[in-house]
Amino acid sequence: MNKNKKIPFKTPEGYFDSFEDKLMDKLSKTESTIPKDSAFKVPDNYFESFNESLKGKLDNEPKVIPLFPINKIMSVAASIAAIALIALGYNWNSSSELGFNDLANTDIEAYFENNDFELSPYEIAEVLPVTNTEYSDFLSSPIEGDNLLDYLNENVSDFDELNIEDNE
Repeated sequence: MNKNKKIPFKTPEGYFDSFEDKLMDKLSKTESTIPKDSAFKVPDNYFESFNESLKGKLDNEPKVIPLFPINKIMSVAASIAAIALIALGYNWNSSSELGFNDLANTDIEAYFENNDFELSPYEIAEVLPVTNTEYSDFLSSPIEGDNLLDYLNENVSDFDELNIEDNE
């Protein structure tokens, strides 16, 4: 306890010295300080009009507050359902990532045909590794002459570009 705290309640100086004398003076007087009339009095015609005033107060509908309000329960249930739908929707939209192996060869070929990279065959050869490829692989399957002529007819517009001599 803090000893420096002051008590806010004080009695006047000399109060208890003269207290007994003041008390004896009041008790010795013949006049009583207590009123002889009853301080509590019932108003006139109170009990005659009591029933009517009580019925008037009871006719009003009391306000009833439910212990479990439906609005709050419904809002909590709706928010839980919304969170569950968002969580499930997030998992539905997630898919495995596509890799290079998932692409079809035709898609890769179509990409290179539709996009012009302006690369020369020498630049492409510098990028592609030749480690697992042997020259004998190219020679093992000979190209038929008809297929070669069809390819050249479709893809080459000027035969002079090929530097072919007149051996036809």
